Amino acid sequence: MSTPLMTPDDTQANRRVWAQWLRRPDWRTIPNRSDSRQRAPTPWNVGYELAYAHWPLSHAVIEEFSDSIEIEDEIMLGCYGLNENGLFDAAELPDAIRRTILLAAQAARSALPYTSREAEDARNVMEDFAINSTWSVFTLSHTLLDIWEYDPSLMRGAILDPDDTARLIADILDAAPPTLLDPAFTEF
Repeated sequence: MSTPLMTPDDTQANRRVWAQWLRRPDWRTIPNRSDSRQRAPTPWNVGYELAYAHWPLSHAVIEEFSDSIEIEDEIMLGCYGLNENGLFDAAELPDAIRRTILLAAQAARSALPYTSREAEDARNVMEDFAINSTWSVFTLSHTLLDIWEYDPSLMRGAILDPDDTARLIADILDAAPPTLLDPAFTEF
């Protein structure tokens, strides 16, 4: 397994590394600094774990911040240039990517109710993508997989399997909606 090459200050190159990693068949397996491997549950976690292990400035961020949420936000901003939770204006996506997300939102809206509270919450969040103008890489990454893992059937709204979800996140990273890269964008 090759070690990803993260640069200290080229966020665009680092996003390309993350997107390329998400297109691998073994995208959930991340080599850490000691070249052992760990498993990341979602595409967002893959990005964070890649940066944590391979971005040259991650140790400086860890030393500066004590709260794990602040560390994650600063690493995702510094390494990839992403604002908090990867928020972006949906209108800035290319039509094909936006249609895929809207189709997933419609599938969630049409799905039968879940007996699991956690899965029902994920379904409710996903169906809101049809009416919200602000979307989040973090939320898409987690919610689509939560729905799939609960019940990977079309009747339950699961239209994107984990590999499709990873490729969708990679496509969003490649599209780089301007608001995704604006730390001041916090519309939600």
